[in-house]
Amino acid sequence: MAHECIIDIRPLKAASGIDESDIAKRLMDYGFHAPTMSFPVAGTLMIEPTESEPKEELDRFCDAMIAIREEIRKVQEGVWP
Repeated sequence: MAHECIIDIRPLKAASGIDESDIAKRLMDYGFHAPTMSFPVAGTLMIEPTESEPKEELDRFCDAMIAIREEIRKVQEGVWP
């Protein structure tokens, strides 16, 4: 079982102009530490939850990521600038 996940942001950047640093900063707005950016692959976020995080915190992180994706969708659709 892997303990980390790399999320490729490059397709989102191509479609919306939003990059990995924008998403990392938005995660900080939600109260999370910014994930590792562009390592080991440029244009990605490496998510590494620790084993000590309770399920509720992991759920909160997932909810934040889903909300951020919806915000990006609004940018892509021209609803938000």
